[in-house]
Amino acid sequence: MVLQEARECVVMAGRRLVETGLIARTWGNISCRISNTHFIITPSGRDYLSLTPADMVEVAIVDCSYTGDIKPSSEKGIHAEVYKLHPEINFVIHTHQEFASAVSVLQQDSLPVSDAFPALGGLVKCAAYGLPGTKKLRRGVAEALAVTKGKAVIMKNHGALCFGWDYNEAFEVAHQLEKACEEYIYQRYTSLSRQNGVAPKMLGEFALSQLTGNKVTVTDLPSLISCESERTNTGIKLISEDKEYSLTADNLDETFSNNFFLYKEAQCHLGIYNKNKNINNIIHATTPNILAVSCSKVRLQPFVDDFAQIAGVSVKILDLYSDEVSNALKKSSAVLMHKYGAFCCGYTKGDATAVSLVVEKNCRAFICAALFGKVKPINPLESQLMRFVYMKKYSKQAYIRK
Repeated sequence: MVLQEARECVVMAGRRLVETGLIARTWGNISCRISNTHFIITPSGRDYLSLTPADMVEVAIVDCSYTGDIKPSSEKGIHAEVYKLHPEINFVIHTHQEFASAVSVLQQDSLPVSDAFPALGGLVKCAAYGLPGTKKLRRGVAEALAVTKGKAVIMKNHGALCFGWDYNEAFEVAHQLEKACEEYIYQRYTSLSRQNGVAPKMLGEFALSQLTGNKVTVTDLPSLISCESERTNTGIKLISEDKEYSLTADNLDETFSNNFFLYKEAQCHLGIYNKNKNINNIIHATTPNILAVSCSKVRLQPFVDDFAQIAGVSVKILDLYSDEVSNALKKSSAVLMHKYGAFCCGYTKGDATAVSLVVEKNCRAFICAALFGKVKPINPLESQLMRFVYMKKYSKQAYIRK
């Protein structure tokens, strides 16, 4: 493929990855072979929806060297391994898709798949864990690639690597992988629970009850309030369903005199902003997986490495609207509230959204690990290192600025 055409194709692929939910914002990376010796790849830490063809970086397959002022993705090495081993492959996408990421935490070396997913070759290998961008991760991927017959590799506690002859085939591989991982998890649930169908709420209750030895119940609470808010020059703007409220500490009592739960929700938002000057946006997330984990009373640790980077090395579960919520957010970007979901916070709305997405993904991974009885978070020291590097370097380009 000629250089300019390849650049345009990668930009198009980036937008498609975001639109299809295979990645979010800067997570993952995309590359395209342009010759026997070089490929182009997405730059480090850039929002895919903002990329232009000129932003793509040309990288040598043999040693990952590059020229120019734009830094390529730190995962360029795993792309190079695909191109080295497979001269027929011209397109590679590294995704952080939901179900493949969940399978990545199951502590198994491979995923058996049926003939319904021909691109996967009957078995998807799970590469050994390595910190993002490291030689250890690259070696693990190379070893998995050497024995796989399909066109996808799962990276433990990280995500997936999908490749094909061209753009379209790489996407087809990614979709087949996601469907195969979803089926694998759901089949495990129906086999253990003897239920005919699957709902996220039911799966979460069952898996976490098995893990804790106590019955975990996610109730449809009529009083569940799920708000978003943002800091303003005079106070905050609170959004509840289709209504917006301009609030300060002075008008809070009057505004919600007849609604206790909205009053407590707004009071907690105001308290967070008061004690955390670097937080400008809050999302109260109540997805089924987040709600299930918040009902379990289990402290949430990193199972996927972008959670360690973006959310923190540990997310506490506190009582609803506890006075400790504001202080807990000094060390992490999210806090779980018992039975009521999570507060996900950021410097911008996009940052808070990214936090909510990665908390949801980590909760799903945790639930799936519990379902398979192999709950093993990422090593705490490695989690701390990732968080430190992210906060000092990467966050300057993307999400949270603390």
